[in-house]
Amino acid sequence: MNLSDATTVEMPTSPQPVPAPRHRGGPWRELSGALAVGMSVLAVVVIVFQVLAWGRAMPGPGMWTVVGHVVAAALAVFVQRFADRLTGWAAAAAVLGVVAVAGAALWLFWWA
Repeated sequence: MNLSDATTVEMPTSPQPVPAPRHRGGPWRELSGALAVGMSVLAVVVIVFQVLAWGRAMPGPGMWTVVGHVVAAALAVFVQRFADRLTGWAAAAAVLGVVAVAGAALWLFWWA
């Protein structure tokens, strides 16, 4: 075989994935994300205080408070996922939902 008779064959390539468009978060989504994370941290803190109270034979915050904080944190993170993925009025409604969940939890368990 003569090297001058060789042909070059191009290997087929797979199509490159198109990156998903990035949505601009904005300060309101960032604020609601911070509230969702804050509610999660607060739930962990309340759980730790309850466990410490049990260890010292004290009443602590109480199971309803612990469960309420955990439910509020889970709900805030769940709604924040929608705020991060949606656009327009749906995203604004989700942001307001996170603010409402955080506000209700703080009002019910800390100020009322």
